[in-house]
Amino acid sequence: MAKKGERLGAVLATYLVGLLIGGLYVGMVSPARTVIQADFGIDSATGIWMINIYTLFYAALIPVIGKVADTVGRRRVFAVCVCTFCVGACLCGVSQAVGGFGLLLVGRVVQAAGAGGMIPVANAAIGTSFPPEKRGMALGLAAAVMGVSNVFGAAAGSAVVGLFGADRWSVMFFLCIPFCALLAIAAVTVLPDDRPARDDDAERKPMDVSGSVIFVAFVLLLLLGVKGIDSAAPAASLVRPATWVPLVGALAVLPLFRFVEHRAASPVFHLEYFHNRPIVITMIVSFFIGCFVISLVLVPELAEFALDDPLGSGGYYVMAIGLTSFVTTPIGGKIIDKVGPKPVLMSGLAISIGGLLFLAFAVMAQPSSAGLIAGLAIVGAGMGFAMGAPTNYMILENTSKEESTSAIATITLIRQIGTSIAPALFISVIGAVATMEGYRNMLLCVAFFNACALVAMLFYRSPR
Repeated sequence: MAKKGERLGAVLATYLVGLLIGGLYVGMVSPARTVIQADFGIDSATGIWMINIYTLFYAALIPVIGKVADTVGRRRVFAVCVCTFCVGACLCGVSQAVGGFGLLLVGRVVQAAGAGGMIPVANAAIGTSFPPEKRGMALGLAAAVMGVSNVFGAAAGSAVVGLFGADRWSVMFFLCIPFCALLAIAAVTVLPDDRPARDDDAERKPMDVSGSVIFVAFVLLLLLGVKGIDSAAPAASLVRPATWVPLVGALAVLPLFRFVEHRAASPVFHLEYFHNRPIVITMIVSFFIGCFVISLVLVPELAEFALDDPLGSGGYYVMAIGLTSFVTTPIGGKIIDKVGPKPVLMSGLAISIGGLLFLAFAVMAQPSSAGLIAGLAIVGAGMGFAMGAPTNYMILENTSKEESTSAIATITLIRQIGTSIAPALFISVIGAVATMEGYRNMLLCVAFFNACALVAMLFYRSPR
């Protein structure tokens, strides 16, 4: 029994390191973007694509890689994705010396492909490797690591640039090479061989290649079009070719995707999910949680405006959210093992709504560092209960073990769509009233999204 516990501990540690590395590089490039732009001599409109292209391909490839993992085994896919991520980082680093900005973009796409497999595969493997009575705790630890890596990714990027200098930003990408090498070795030696058992090669269902290609195209076109919508002037932005062309393209391929998936032996996306009420509710809640989590990127700006602090100093206030969520996330996972995900998720949403309302009406009326930290700490505590673990648990308890990775990948994609859509809305709400009231309205908007998720959870019924 002890050996089994040690084995599970080693498996958990391996996957957690993968989540940490993948999560850090989601936000690490953001603070270095202006430095990299200056080095390549490009403007912000071009430079932003080092971030946009990563998020686009990350979202588009998640379900496809998840399906591959369910087909050939998570250990294989995880190891390959770690190596892929490392190759992408090398390409990004080398681009400073040779290849230029074009090679950097190629490297970011390769990185996105690696992270798009590491993160959902790790979450699915953690959720299915542990017995049901310990699943919530394990998923809580995974969510805590992801939360911390996302919160501190930007800080890590700033630290690397500050330590090695703006003219050596490539070090940021090379630093992950030894960690990825060790992680790949651990994946091959520590992780169990979980390839699906096949009694006969004739029973092996072919990979849904056509559906995968169409699905990637659909997600890329959809998110590309959504990113072009200016919520402050939606009508004007919709008539721009950069917005309406990809949106029309996404709508055009949707019927074709539906046609192909209905005939696929092993579809990349299970359309029957839309006929399963608990799964639909999980998707809805995941979307709003994505909107909630991405609102963190505006905390530094809010802090600097409200307290009249120097530009660049507001990032320290994010620590209040990161620390409290890091504490409450594994606690929430342990509670899930006893009472299920619904009470934990609803409690987290309610706590976060309380923190957001406190910030909107108390702190924005009389700004102070102590009040802001207190409000953000409350929001972080609620986020810890709501973020990641409950929705991952919900999707796993409503799907079979054989499709667990693609199921996790599905709600990860839905959450990513929320993180892609929400920022433009929040910024337009702030810009509509360029005073403290604008930030108050933004906080109320986030609270409203959390309330929508809370209402949706009232209708969730666990199969437990």
